[in-house]
Amino acid sequence: MPRRTKPRRTKPRRTKLGRTKLGRTKLLAWNLGALVICFVMLVPFLWTVLESFHGSDVFGSVFTVFRPSLSNYRFVFSQTQLLRQFGNSFIACLTAMVLSVPVTAMAAYGYSRFRFRGRRVLFFGVLVTQILPATALVIPLYKVWSLGHLFNNLLALGVAYAAFNMALGILLVKNFLDNLPISLDEAALIDGCTRWKTFWYVLRPLVTPAIAATAVFVFVNAWQDYLLASSLITNNSDFTVNVGLYSFEGAVTTNWGAILATSVLVSLPSVVMFATAQRYFVRVVTGGVKG
Repeated sequence: MPRRTKPRRTKPRRTKLGRTKLGRTKLLAWNLGALVICFVMLVPFLWTVLESFHGSDVFGSVFTVFRPSLSNYRFVFSQTQLLRQFGNSFIACLTAMVLSVPVTAMAAYGYSRFRFRGRRVLFFGVLVTQILPATALVIPLYKVWSLGHLFNNLLALGVAYAAFNMALGILLVKNFLDNLPISLDEAALIDGCTRWKTFWYVLRPLVTPAIAATAVFVFVNAWQDYLLASSLITNNSDFTVNVGLYSFEGAVTTNWGAILATSVLVSLPSVVMFATAQRYFVRVVTGGVKG
């Protein structure tokens, strides 16, 4: 008697059209999620911008008619030292950027291309500096500044900013250099280039995105600093913008309108820096150059 065979159950095949619709649905869901996250992150900034034009009644009723006013901005520019504080911040931040970029680039080149005893230990020591909180380093830094009489010195403050941000720059540039084939160096050396010329003419153009991203990171981190500036700068005329921002808070009253207006102005340099170097950050996020 012939055996009966059960019919095989086959999974329904997805048609090309079905896969396309599913892919579009996932893409739409990701885009909607990204839009929601961006909106949530932008709400505080948009609220700050709108309320800075609201005059002195910052925390008034939300149902009142919005009448833009420049009184907060007029007060900030006429009654405070905002412009001087902006200049002080630019001096410290540009000093940090000018010092840290070449040092981090050359240090990353050394860690990536040279093999020497203790290289991994030294590189690990550089990364450890990013683990320590800044508050743990303020007291020894204060002692060094006291011995060197470096208080109220904006250039010295820029040196401190550069030292605090070098580890991140070394890590970014080294990641790019590790993705470049060593044959580029060998070919340049065979053609008669020195190590310096090999780095400057052959490798530097290829790691420009990492160097630019490092410069922006150093500038923005230094621009947003309050802890070091408030600890190492004690003279009112040498205050940076973030330290000067706290002068609007009094023992009895607080000028919230001036604080919001100043906050908007202080955020503009960071926004401009990120917008200008956006394409370099895309290269950094995607992992650098593939050899």
